[in-house]
Amino acid sequence: MTFGLILAGAGLLGLSLISVDTSYWLMLPLFVMMGAGIGATMAPMTAAVMNAVGPERAGLGSATTNTSREVGGVFGIALLGTILTTRLGAVLSPTLATLGLAPTSQAAIEATAGHGILDPKVLGALPEDQQGAVVDAFRQSWMSGFRLSLVVAGCVLLVAAFVANRFIPGREHAREVRESARLEAPALEV
Repeated sequence: MTFGLILAGAGLLGLSLISVDTSYWLMLPLFVMMGAGIGATMAPMTAAVMNAVGPERAGLGSATTNTSREVGGVFGIALLGTILTTRLGAVLSPTLATLGLAPTSQAAIEATAGHGILDPKVLGALPEDQQGAVVDAFRQSWMSGFRLSLVVAGCVLLVAAFVANRFIPGREHAREVRESARLEAPALEV
């Protein structure tokens, strides 16, 4: 688990360094790294939970693991999306203020940008020189939020790697649980 979480966290931190025009070929190793890390984490995590609860509570352990994954995914997406859009708005508003936009146009752009898009109708109503400046400002603001959310996610995974390394029992504990269950189980007569 520790190795997988470190690999996935490092991949996210590496992905936070990309720019708008980064080639997919440069991102491919980071995606492979993150995929391998998550793949290396999930099976040992499930095994650790199942070994901790023992065979008599296997259903409870499995349900708890699956529920925690689903809830973690929902909260993670919500948190990272909130970080991205909050940062986007915080960077975009001051940048738009320097472009000399009409207050109504600026407000309309900020409103749609809060959803992660630029409205083509609002953008089309601007003079051509301002359109390009608004698109550039939006891209830079979006990337700022993207980078921050990836740094937060990468750091969370690195902290999880530390927790897994220090506090989740390994194979020795699993052997103890199995041996204990075997000794306590009544002998079957044939």
